[in-house]
Amino acid sequence: MSEPFYHRVGPAAFAPTRATESPWDQSLQHGGPPSALLLGEIERAVAGHGRITAAQIDFLGSIPRETGEVAVRTLRPGRRVRLDAATLTIGGRVVAEARCWTMATSQGADKRVEHRASPLPAIPAAAPGPHFPSFPRAWHYPDAIEWRFVHGDSGQPGPAAVWTRVRVPVVEGETTTPLQRLAVVADSANGISSELALDRFLFVPTALQLSLHRHPVGDWILLDARTSLSGDGIGTTVTGLHDESGTIGTATQPLLVQPREPAGHRQGTSAAAGGS
Repeated sequence: MSEPFYHRVGPAAFAPTRATESPWDQSLQHGGPPSALLLGEIERAVAGHGRITAAQIDFLGSIPRETGEVAVRTLRPGRRVRLDAATLTIGGRVVAEARCWTMATSQGADKRVEHRASPLPAIPAAAPGPHFPSFPRAWHYPDAIEWRFVHGDSGQPGPAAVWTRVRVPVVEGETTTPLQRLAVVADSANGISSELALDRFLFVPTALQLSLHRHPVGDWILLDARTSLSGDGIGTTVTGLHDESGTIGTATQPLLVQPREPAGHRQGTSAAAGGS
């Protein structure tokens, strides 16, 4: 897999490639790439004004694998704190929206309170795939990412930790930012840490929430994910986010959990979100 997630086909228009495919329906997009696309456009808008410290990406319906338009607007201007939003519109419908808080950094902060790196698991050697045996072999999104599981995997229920490295650009010919690399993989946390068999149940994340005290450094990002279920169709995935030097922050995903329907009826259920 060498193609990017998107081609820029206009000033604010982006055409998705096969690398964006959802595991539930290959005519739809996985939630990670559109999240990264939206955050990257907000980063352009806030450049020089501080660092994005919190982001919420809401999936407002199925995200077709078709060309979409991104629009960015400022909701709360400010010198030290600001709030910006970006929407992805496909076929006249807003399918996803990101809201980001940006905060000014300070050179005068006391370095004694800076977070100290905690011991992290080593990056394991590469293992032969497939890493997602419950999903179609022709699913292209995971081929755009390198996966090194520390424990757990998508083929067995329970918590999981995996080192990830994004192999392709978010947008062809444009530099992928550290925040974008994080967004590409963070939406997969519920899929790797499912508590029920993926071939029998759908886990539909309606949003991805990121709280970050810093952005990742280097290519490798560790997702340490755990999913909790209520027993009545609602769940939450909470993920510790790390790079090789320590913690970055956390990701949270609210989940709708439902039995999988026959193949011909799945698209209506998966329309709630684009993630895994």
